[in-house]
Amino acid sequence: MKPAEQIKDAREYEEVFQKYLEICNRAIEQNKNKFPYTEIWGARFKALKDEATLHAIVYDDRPKMEFMLRLTRDMKIEIVEKKPISLEDEWPFTYQYLKRVVDNPQEYIENPAKLEWGWLKTIFGPA
Repeated sequence: MKPAEQIKDAREYEEVFQKYLEICNRAIEQNKNKFPYTEIWGARFKALKDEATLHAIVYDDRPKMEFMLRLTRDMKIEIVEKKPISLEDEWPFTYQYLKRVVDNPQEYIENPAKLEWGWLKTIFGPA
């Protein structure tokens, strides 16, 4: 792949991942006062002493983008930085999954159970 194509691909992966996090944040915001999300998210967020971070990776046929994410006390998910991480610390997001969510945001905002929330277990621990 030529360098210009690599830059274009990197931007696209980052943009899709950022849009995905925006949908997750909107789903949390829109549903945080609805059962069972109030109980599930509320208890977990209250258990946090500080903002928590985790590493995530977007992959297609091979790893594409790596991110460090922060879960804030006000229940927002943010990208802290992009950096190389070790394989055991990452959570994989397939590009196809992210694209499906980004292309159908309202479906996932209105039905947050359809979102893959398993990656938050690295912060919260098992239920």
